[in-house]
Amino acid sequence: MRRSLSLSIVALVLIASLAVAGPELIVTYRAGVPVVQLAGSYPGSSYTVYRAAAAGAEFRPITGSDVLCTGECLLLDYDARPGQTYFYRFDLWTQGRFESFGPFAVTISRELARPMSAVVSPNPGQGPARVLLTVPGAPGDPPVAIEAALFDLEGRALRTLHRGMLARGNTTLEWDGRDGRGRMIGPGLYFLRLRSASGQFSTPVLRTR
Repeated sequence: MRRSLSLSIVALVLIASLAVAGPELIVTYRAGVPVVQLAGSYPGSSYTVYRAAAAGAEFRPITGSDVLCTGECLLLDYDARPGQTYFYRFDLWTQGRFESFGPFAVTISRELARPMSAVVSPNPGQGPARVLLTVPGAPGDPPVAIEAALFDLEGRALRTLHRGMLARGNTTLEWDGRDGRGRMIGPGLYFLRLRSASGQFSTPVLRTR
């Protein structure tokens, strides 16, 4: 009798867990911007994504109302701050049926979600190189004032590669490998530093013989 009761309890717990089970949340990063996606495919559905800044805080919509889902239901969270934990909720309407998934707790990666970034290629390298500057933000957001400059290990500015406004997204600069006086940068370790009103980012640049 005692064993039958135990098995019944286990069965009830299993059924309850299956009843509340739902799709998982997938978080990736695209050019430093968190991509929050509901696992699975929901073609023909419409959805709204809500976000709360803390557990128990008010959920606010961060997408338009009733976004059409062509397969994957996702959003690019341009306003997410690195290191912050958010709670996301997906509300779906499928053929007149309403479903709500979440809340999902997500801590935004400090390493992958960056306010801005730069990639020098080739690196290590010598001579001319390409510099890919990334400024996160929605495509319609206003440009940002950015300064990109090369420094040596003692903190001396060798050359300013860009100073002015940059559009959101990726911008490629061509660098001839020279300093501000036209001299070829010698072998060694340097740093490319980006500065803007929202902060700064630096990346090592190794020049070889």
